[in-house]
Amino acid sequence: MPQVHSDSLDSTAGEALSAAPLLCIGHSHIHAVKAAAEGDGLRIDSIPFWFEPGALPRDDQGRLAFRPDLLERIRVVRPVVSFVGGAAHSVVGAVEHPRPFDFILPSDPELPFDGSRELIPADAVRAALVTADAEFGEIFRLLLVSAGGPVTQVEAPPPVPDSERLRAHTPWSFFPGQPQEIAPKWLRYKMWRLHSEIVAERCAALNVAYVRVPRAAMDAEGFLRAGLDADGYHGGPEYGRMVLQSLGVVR
Repeated sequence: MPQVHSDSLDSTAGEALSAAPLLCIGHSHIHAVKAAAEGDGLRIDSIPFWFEPGALPRDDQGRLAFRPDLLERIRVVRPVVSFVGGAAHSVVGAVEHPRPFDFILPSDPELPFDGSRELIPADAVRAALVTADAEFGEIFRLLLVSAGGPVTQVEAPPPVPDSERLRAHTPWSFFPGQPQEIAPKWLRYKMWRLHSEIVAERCAALNVAYVRVPRAAMDAEGFLRAGLDADGYHGGPEYGRMVLQSLGVVR
């Protein structure tokens, strides 16, 4: 059975990660780990897609491929830590919808629910998250067949509870036709939980280790602890250091 970890890799995997030059690859959540590694003088190789123009071109048939120079780095035999994706829950649920809604998370139905909002079936929310995550899943599968070593997927950080913290950093132009309001914290939290379940299921199906958010990074309700975020949406260097610890890269 695949190993889906709640906090950290097993000791054997952690030792392997510590002993090899690590490749971290993916989208914006990679920056917390990159900043932590640089601050601690830890040598890692990182490929942040947002800062690599043309990193993932499509051919005439619409198939994704890595840019040739990046593919050479990805094929090196060493452990690979994936930060691919992680934004689907924010795309779908960070900003208030024109028709305010809520849903009941099947895996944790006791989480707070706002009865004044329209009740949406969890399956409909899940379908929206799967659609928003589809290209990330395609990239992840490409990474698996391209990587020279074992791949580990890192869970995206949980949302911050403070909606005002998000407001100042929200790219409102990405949400045309929606109110310029941040969705309630428990809706955002349930979106994150459901998206994490989708990614964890994909990893389990592909026999890929999935490292969850360190429990020490969460507050009592499960949100990201105050002071650990960079901009409301992403973790900061201290959070990145906690992720590296959970991977067994630093102590």
